Amino acid sequence: MTDEREDVLDAMDWLLDSLEANDAVSYAEVGGVYQEKTDAVVTGDGPRSATEFTETGVWLRVFANGAADYRYTNSIDEESLTDVADRAIRSGEVLAQDQPGRFDAYTTHRATHGGWSEEGIESVDVDEKVAAVEAGFAAAADLDLDRRWANYVDAHIEEAVGTTTGSVIQTTLDRARVEFSLTLADGAKVRRHAGSTEGAAFLEEIPDAIESAAADARTLADADPVDVPSGETTVALSPQAAGQLFHFVSHYLEADADYMGMSPYEVGDRIGPETLSIEDTVHAGSFAARAYDAEVKPTAPTRLVSDGRVRRRLHNTTTAAEEDTYPSGNSVPSLGFTEPPRIHARHLDVDASDATAAELEADADVYVERFKKPWLRDEFERVQRAGVFPASALYAKDIDDMTEDRPECGSAEFPIAEAYRLDDGERNGRVDGMFLEYTPDVLRSVSRIGDARGTVTGVCEKHKSQIPFAVTAPGLLLEAPIEKGT
Repeated sequence: MTDEREDVLDAMDWLLDSLEANDAVSYAEVGGVYQEKTDAVVTGDGPRSATEFTETGVWLRVFANGAADYRYTNSIDEESLTDVADRAIRSGEVLAQDQPGRFDAYTTHRATHGGWSEEGIESVDVDEKVAAVEAGFAAAADLDLDRRWANYVDAHIEEAVGTTTGSVIQTTLDRARVEFSLTLADGAKVRRHAGSTEGAAFLEEIPDAIESAAADARTLADADPVDVPSGETTVALSPQAAGQLFHFVSHYLEADADYMGMSPYEVGDRIGPETLSIEDTVHAGSFAARAYDAEVKPTAPTRLVSDGRVRRRLHNTTTAAEEDTYPSGNSVPSLGFTEPPRIHARHLDVDASDATAAELEADADVYVERFKKPWLRDEFERVQRAGVFPASALYAKDIDDMTEDRPECGSAEFPIAEAYRLDDGERNGRVDGMFLEYTPDVLRSVSRIGDARGTVTGVCEKHKSQIPFAVTAPGLLLEAPIEKGT
């Protein structure tokens, strides 16, 4: 074991002992993290930057006076750790949270998980990682492009976590991702994200991902822009566009969003057709996979929707105790650990049905391949989602008590990134400058669910925390307004 790894473990143990001895602390989690990381930017002219570096740090989440605070530091000497712990304790004490948070004082986990990679991503030279991206760009050599751009990021993460109630786990995770774009000369852009926790094996997927995007870019380039009448429209969504929509909807199934008064759905509500079933899972090797969450809970599948009805929300330990249920490992750490873990879906798995892609498109007026980032209509919701929030989920109830009813909560504009006008199931020109208007009842208009599924991955920001996500979903046929963008 290297000196850096030993130093992190020693710092974690010292800090955990210090917090256990502090009467102001009712409960705490402490994690020691060793990371070997790569960050590279590649353009059509070659690599713009490519760096490899090692990062060590310690994170802690402390319950004091009924509220939790979270901190992360790269300074792991005793003086710095004492200062970080004191600030976390003071922050919890002054939060003035009306309802004290709860934690699991009885269940103890002791485990080791070695991750899902046969070969760690840190074992591959940075030049090979850049070469994988450049090999993908070669597939787009025939396109008339203004710009090729990619950001490749990975981290080999060795983490040990201990709690003041006796849980101790050690995990290894190789998470890698690439975000890239191909900008056509006429201004249209194909933007993609691909990610995995399979270690070095992910590098073999990068050229295929970029080649697939290049094929989509050719289709866009060959299609002339056409007008689409505004208003209620029959829309066919690709599996990737449907996945983006389901990821958006899953935020309203998070317990803290409900406590904040930002969810239009109650448990038992019909959200879609009887054929709609959604499970939050942890697929081995998935970009969003982890064996244990930030609260040292094993990650387990959770059935969120069945027969078209909401069956359960996503919980951490505190909100699960409030609702007299059990947590399933949904306290997801932020990428880089600099921000608090958040209640979030891991890998949404949406059941397929029996409609072929041709059948979905035959009855539609517009086919959507991908969306851009949605824009929330409710200003309060926009501000709260993007703003800083304590690491204490029950503080959301205090925010809800201070606000009024928000009739547009749960509504959003989904700008269309790649879409086509359909005539009798055939593509007849591309759709530019439009958005799909989402309201909480849109999924109830789903008339058909596809038989083939696809996976979309990405990074979602929740209260400044960067959370990895993945969705595997089938295509959909639904009714929704399509409007001109501004």
